[in-house]
Amino acid sequence: MKWIERRLKRLLRKALWDIVKLPFVLVSAFFRWLFSKKHITSDGYVVTKSTSGKEHYEHRTIAEEILGRRLEAWEVVHYINGRRNDNRPSNLCVMGGKAHDRYHDWYDWVHKTYGKYPRRETQLKKLRESFKGQVLDEAVKKRTGAG
Repeated sequence: MKWIERRLKRLLRKALWDIVKLPFVLVSAFFRWLFSKKHITSDGYVVTKSTSGKEHYEHRTIAEEILGRRLEAWEVVHYINGRRNDNRPSNLCVMGGKAHDRYHDWYDWVHKTYGKYPRRETQLKKLRESFKGQVLDEAVKKRTGAG
């Protein structure tokens, strides 16, 4: 029965410690949120603050910097691997909104029909050729002359 007592004491100490440190954790999180230039929305997108304090989606900002122009309102930045917080140029593709919808219809059809998602190479080929998407990693290579 001694082991039950020891275990209960350990659990009680841990619970008390968690209660004591909670205000510090909350204050720390609040200041991190207040002074940070980035945060993640409830949808999973990364939002950055400009020097003027205005918020922008990071994936659109990266696309505009790489392409050297502003994105049109109808243009969409597609995440190739589906992770909305992965803003590497190799994971981003700029395409029209209607083409983006058609691409997702094709993607869902492949998964429903074959029970698995298409390979990355197949996705990239479809994005480029059928849906006129521009993969940002390729745009970087074109601009720098590498590749």
